[in-house]
Amino acid sequence: MRLLTQRLPTLKSSPSRITRCAVVILAVLSLITACHPGTQATIKIGLVAPFTGRYHEIGYQAIRGARLALSDYNATRVHNGPFVELLALNDRGEVKTAIEQANKLLTDEAVVAVIGHWLDNTTSAAAPIYARAPLPMLATSAAPTKPVSGGRMFFRLYPTADMLATEIRQIAEHYDTEVTCNCGVIDGSTYLADIRDQAPSSIVVGGPMWSLSEFIDIAGENADNSYFVAPAPHPLVSQEAPDFLARYRSSFPDEQIGWVSVHAYEAMQVLLAAVSQSSEPTAPNIQRELSRTNYHSRMLGDIRFSEHGEWKAPSFHVYRWNGLERTLPQTN
Repeated sequence: MRLLTQRLPTLKSSPSRITRCAVVILAVLSLITACHPGTQATIKIGLVAPFTGRYHEIGYQAIRGARLALSDYNATRVHNGPFVELLALNDRGEVKTAIEQANKLLTDEAVVAVIGHWLDNTTSAAAPIYARAPLPMLATSAAPTKPVSGGRMFFRLYPTADMLATEIRQIAEHYDTEVTCNCGVIDGSTYLADIRDQAPSSIVVGGPMWSLSEFIDIAGENADNSYFVAPAPHPLVSQEAPDFLARYRSSFPDEQIGWVSVHAYEAMQVLLAAVSQSSEPTAPNIQRELSRTNYHSRMLGDIRFSEHGEWKAPSFHVYRWNGLERTLPQTN
């Protein structure tokens, strides 16, 4: 609420004691209202992910993790900092929709940063739009592999494609197998079927998308004894995430949980730390603080970014699908 700036009309007679008191009370109330936290600026952080289509579980895991982080921040924000809202948009895992939603985010002046899009093709399509805006982006996929034009706004909380490929190869070497596929749900399911026909007992190592229940539904028994690498721990079996699992179950008792939940939670934490450290929560200031990030997470380890916005020391977590009950992965 803005303070009253108009002059009060001149009274025909001297104001009474009651009138003078009323004026004083109004002035005091105006000052109190102006300082109330409810009048602080509200900023928004965008989260773009697939909420429908084959990869819909990514979006729902992500939004719940992000909401937990936001809930913590808004309940304890210090120095009367800005209230932060989450603006979640569905890109359906499609390039065209990702571009549309990226442009839609830019129409909201309250949006100061964005997290997304988890799939390589949608992230690659949207990243240049945010960079040109300019709007800080915390990317959650291995793509784009080449530097983004105007990329000082681009930060990646995810291993690069080369890092992921190296990790998959090292796991394959550990199990004395050359059978690997850093691929998505459909390609991975088809690949497993072909491999199982040739060598039913072979160990196969895949990328993060193999963690999805959609992958298991399609691959069926072919998924048994296959491993996948993820850039965040799976809270159902991880020793790093017991507190997170308890909080998630308390807030979302019947909802699916996976490494994406942890990933989105920590991505939001990194951005909220940048908001808290900014003298004013604007996109340029948040970009500046992101470039200085030195954040330690029990679940993801150290989070610092290179001059090109790459995560300097990404974490890797390896899990195995085993047996007919596929409700949770087994740790390596």
